[in-house]
Amino acid sequence: MNKIILTLLVIATLFSVPASADLFDDLDLAVNDYNLNVDSVPASVRYVIGDEEMLLLIDMNDTSKLAIKAVTNVDMEVTTFEEVNAADPGFEPALTITTNEAVVRELLESDDVVTDFNDAYYSDEIKIVAASTMDKIIISVGGAFLKLLSTAGLV
Repeated sequence: MNKIILTLLVIATLFSVPASADLFDDLDLAVNDYNLNVDSVPASVRYVIGDEEMLLLIDMNDTSKLAIKAVTNVDMEVTTFEEVNAADPGFEPALTITTNEAVVRELLESDDVVTDFNDAYYSDEIKIVAASTMDKIIISVGGAFLKLLSTAGLV
């Protein structure tokens, strides 16, 4: 489950090579683990991030940005995970996910990524913006559904 959220995170161009390179490498390893466990991804998540091109933007602690292009196939496997230029990523993302380095590192180290992701999402530390109206509706309804499940203690 950790790998699902990390894929969503995710998350800009390097100004400070060591910090962003380290974080990118950590995320890249998490993506590899995620792909090995993709069967555990809930079906509801498949509708949001399955077969999509995503731009992950991370505000780094040193004020630079790490931008990552993440592409998933219909089976939810991440087929592309590469650094891109934050100002001109070279593609039109279906979803843009923004957060900061501290949140990403917390999620990478979390024992309960779903809860921690939900907390960060509902406190606006993670923002997901969809390009299409359908994706906007799915994210809105999905977010409300996850909040309901969380309130009921099911997630």
